[in-house]
Amino acid sequence: MSRKRKYISKKRQRYRRIRCVMLLILLLLIAALVGIFVWQKKEDEKAKKAEKARIEAEAKAAKEAMQEAQEEQTKAAEEQRAEKETEEQKAAKEAESKEQTAKNRDTQTADNTATEENHKTNGLAICMYHYVYDKDNPPKDKLNSNFIEVHALEEELQYLTENNYYFPTWEEVEKFVGGDYLLPEKSVVLTFDDGAYSFLNLGVPLFEKYKIPVTSFLIGNIDGEKKVKKYASEYMTFQSHSYNMHRGGGNIGHGGIFPVMSHDDAVADLQKSIEIGGNGDAFAYPYGDYNDNCVQAVKDAGFKCAVTTEYGRAKPGDNPLLLPRVRMSMGQSLESFKKLVE
Repeated sequence: MSRKRKYISKKRQRYRRIRCVMLLILLLLIAALVGIFVWQKKEDEKAKKAEKARIEAEAKAAKEAMQEAQEEQTKAAEEQRAEKETEEQKAAKEAESKEQTAKNRDTQTADNTATEENHKTNGLAICMYHYVYDKDNPPKDKLNSNFIEVHALEEELQYLTENNYYFPTWEEVEKFVGGDYLLPEKSVVLTFDDGAYSFLNLGVPLFEKYKIPVTSFLIGNIDGEKKVKKYASEYMTFQSHSYNMHRGGGNIGHGGIFPVMSHDDAVADLQKSIEIGGNGDAFAYPYGDYNDNCVQAVKDAGFKCAVTTEYGRAKPGDNPLLLPRVRMSMGQSLESFKKLVE
C-alpha cells in the first residue's frame, strides 16, 4: 500500500475516534443537562411546598394568636364582670346583713305585757344549748350531753310559740337585772354556744319557721365570717364567744386561755369577734372560765351582758357580765323543759 493511502486511512480513523468522543461528550452533556433540569424542577417543587407550608404555618400561627388574643380579652372581660358582680353581691350581702342585724336586735314574737302586778319574779331562764343532731341521720362524731335532737328542739320551740313566750333583747336583759325593767311572766332567752354547723344547718330553719329569736355565740376564728354571711337570719343574732379564746392554756376551771391573757390582747380578741359577728351586746365566756381580769376586759370591750356556764336564773341585782344560765341536755323531756323555763 502506498504511503499516501496509509496516511489517509490513519487520518480517517483519527476523525472517527474524535467524532465518537465528541458524540459521547455530547451525550454526557445532554444527560447532565437533563439531570440538572430534573433536579432543578424537584428543588423548585420542594421550595414551593416549603413556601406553601411556611405561609400556611404563618397563617395558622396568626389565626391562633388572634384567637388567643380574643380569648384573653373575653377572659379579662368575664373576670372584670365577675369581679364587679362579686363586689355588688358582697355589698348587697353586707347591706342585707346589716339590715338583718338591725331587725333581729328588736325581734319579738309577743308584746311585753309586764306590769307591777304581773311580771316575772322567779328569775329569767337564759337557756344554754350547744349542738343539734337528727336521729334519722346521726353525725359521725360521738354524741354527748351537749347535743339535742332536732325534733325535740322543734317541740320546745313549738311550746314557746303556742304559749306566747316573750324573748327579751340583751339590752332588756341588762335593764332587767339592773332593776330598771319588768319582764312578762313568760319570758325566756335562747342561746347556742360555739356556732357549730350542726346547729346552724338544723336550727336556723326552725327559728325561722316558729319566728323565735335566738343568740348564736360564735367562735370567730372557726369560719366566723363565712357562717355570718351564709346563715344570716332575721331570727338569729351572732354574738361573741371570743375570736380565738376557745382553746386551752389557762390554769383555772376547764383550762381556757382567757384568764391568763393580757388585758390588751383579750380586748383586741373581743373586738375582733364583735367585728366578725356584727354585734357587741352579749358575750359567752369560753369553757365558762373567767376571773376579775376577764370581767374587766369584757366590760372594756363594750359588752352589755356576758353569760357563764354556772347554773341558775338571771335575777335583778345580778352582775350583767356574770349571768348564769340553764343548761339544756340531750334526752330531756318536754315536761322537763317546761319546768326549766317557767
